[in-house]
Amino acid sequence: MKVVHVREVANVAATLVEGLNRLGHQAELRRLRIAGGWYPLPVKALFLPHRILEGMAANRYIKRHRFDIVHIHMAYMGWLGILGRYPYFLHCHGHDLRRNLYHPLLRWLTRRALARAYRVYYSTPDLAFDAAWARPDAVFLPNPINIDRFQPGPDNQPGDPRLLLISRLWGIKGVDTAFGIIREVKQRYPSASIHAFAWGPERRRFRDNRDVSFIPLVPYSEMPDLISRYDIVVGQFVVGSLGMSELESMACGKPVVSYFCYPEVYDEPPPVFSAQDVAGAVEHLAALLENPSLRRQAGEKGREWVLQHHHYLKIARMVEQDYQSFLSSI
Repeated sequence: MKVVHVREVANVAATLVEGLNRLGHQAELRRLRIAGGWYPLPVKALFLPHRILEGMAANRYIKRHRFDIVHIHMAYMGWLGILGRYPYFLHCHGHDLRRNLYHPLLRWLTRRALARAYRVYYSTPDLAFDAAWARPDAVFLPNPINIDRFQPGPDNQPGDPRLLLISRLWGIKGVDTAFGIIREVKQRYPSASIHAFAWGPERRRFRDNRDVSFIPLVPYSEMPDLISRYDIVVGQFVVGSLGMSELESMACGKPVVSYFCYPEVYDEPPPVFSAQDVAGAVEHLAALLENPSLRRQAGEKGREWVLQHHHYLKIARMVEQDYQSFLSSI
């Protein structure tokens, strides 16, 4: 099959493309710049002409190369398929459902894009209600993790424990809870080294925080090495799902403290240290900080669970089956 994925979101598209190519298909990723992506909606409107031109160029590319399958990421981007008059698969990732489905200006566009898609996927279980409301046949597609790239590195040298706050500094990721946790951990374990990415719309609120050292983002190819330098990874505390960063950290054999509340989605729940509040998370971290053996065992269990439930070739086979069903129906 000749497949194109349109737009990248959290490296999901690139990982699926890599998996499909490993399965013998001819798959590629068409990246979009999406100018003004993180600005407020009134500011984004200023970039609308640029976005329209970029979308038109993407559609010309799709038409010219005669792809068998067009797989579009982000719900509202389905309008590329509507305007281009070709069938498409639509992959939803978060606020494109959680926010846009109910937004006074974006809801009609989003609902129309969902309605016209051949198949709708959603990437995390917290989106199930919104996805089913708009498309009752929407399918949960677990995020694909490249377990060949994200794998355990050398054991860290003995010394003060190192923690990585891996989520974007953003309200929907529970940034206030995360920094409350950091404050408590530093009070109990002042020698612990805690790092966070200087990344996200709320980074200015926390830039003077003395309990954490901020580090710059690194290229995606360097993330496995970076994760491997830490003993524990701290994730998100609001939506209750595991994102790509938490899953990739588990694939690297790191224990993850985060909030997860959808155990029914899997045949076995993920071995994360789940908590929604500061007190619960701090207790988990205290147990991990004081017990290197527990950290090692949790890391091993986490990687094995990711291999069973989020292996990128397994997820690529899931979409491969849907692609084949679509092609046999036309």
